[in-house]
Amino acid sequence: MHEYQLPLVLFTVMSQWGIGAVLALSLYQWQSQKQSSAMLSAKALRTTIAAIWLIEVIGSSMSMGHLGDPLGAYRSVLGITHSWLSREAIAFVLLNGLISLWALASWLQPHAIRRNSLLGLFCGVIGLPIILVTAQIYYQMQAHPLWHTPATQISFIGTALLLGFATLIPWLRLQGKTATNSLKLGAVIGALFVLAGLVMRAQVAGADVASLLLWWQVIASLILAAIVITLAHSALFNKTALSIIAILMLFSGEIAGRMLFYGNVMANAPWF
Repeated sequence: MHEYQLPLVLFTVMSQWGIGAVLALSLYQWQSQKQSSAMLSAKALRTTIAAIWLIEVIGSSMSMGHLGDPLGAYRSVLGITHSWLSREAIAFVLLNGLISLWALASWLQPHAIRRNSLLGLFCGVIGLPIILVTAQIYYQMQAHPLWHTPATQISFIGTALLLGFATLIPWLRLQGKTATNSLKLGAVIGALFVLAGLVMRAQVAGADVASLLLWWQVIASLILAAIVITLAHSALFNKTALSIIAILMLFSGEIAGRMLFYGNVMANAPWF
């Protein structure tokens, strides 16, 4: 499984999911603050925030799994003037601190919707360029055309928006709430970005378009996302099992796509 770089797969997908989820939840809370019926209860909000925080923090910690010397991870920040890897490390430390502050503030005072939503929106908005910092690590490698393509940046942002917005829809239905148009729009934009990334990468020599990983991403990410968006107001996702299955399938689709992202290059360049 070396060519798939599973620690990096989990790091990139989960950290991007966390950023997108913070943005999606904060946007929903901001738009719903004047509608008491749409607001999540304090218990449901705390559960949602804890889940998002765990996704982001656990995902970020996975980045250490591919290091030969995890105890020497601190050295990764020493090349900030010339290394995108160092810039990524510092950016995620700062971002995780801000997301932790948002989670703590929201947990302690769940009814301070305006303040918490603004803080969450700030975290989500600055998280998007931080995702591009991660993408730049791969894009800069001109020797690897499957990474040195705008599809890298597009697909990374797409993962954040698709997972962040699309998984929140069945989760809200599970709480008896209705997804807003902004959540559906965010999920649509994410799906279009992911699709654009797939199409662009398929034009590059060496792309494994026959891979089962790619087709699972198409089914579990794109087709399922379309179903979730279409049935956003359906009672279908009021059932716990169906909501959880939908969330896990969306996640698995992006995991498969990211495995292919690494595998296409790493299988041919194991000297990394």
